[in-house]
Amino acid sequence: MLEAATYFDWRLPEVFAGYPRSRTGYPVEYPTASSPQAWATGTPLLLLRAVLGLEPDGDDLREDPVLPPQIQGLSVRGIPFRGGRRDVLAT
Repeated sequence: MLEAATYFDWRLPEVFAGYPRSRTGYPVEYPTASSPQAWATGTPLLLLRAVLGLEPDGDDLREDPVLPPQIQGLSVRGIPFRGGRRDVLAT
């Protein structure tokens, strides 16, 4: 998804056409897809949560980051959580 976003000026379309990479070499937006689609705009936040391994655990926010090879480090500050804010540093 991160790589695909680079082809769409970081505005992910609602759906891709589904062509194999060997056929086009780049992701193809479905012809009638909205870009960005309202629910698709939340995708980067869900990806960030997945990459950082963020999971609520009672009053704590657990983190278990797994960064893709192309990202050397990631720092997110001020994540709203249970009336406070948390910082996460992944390397």
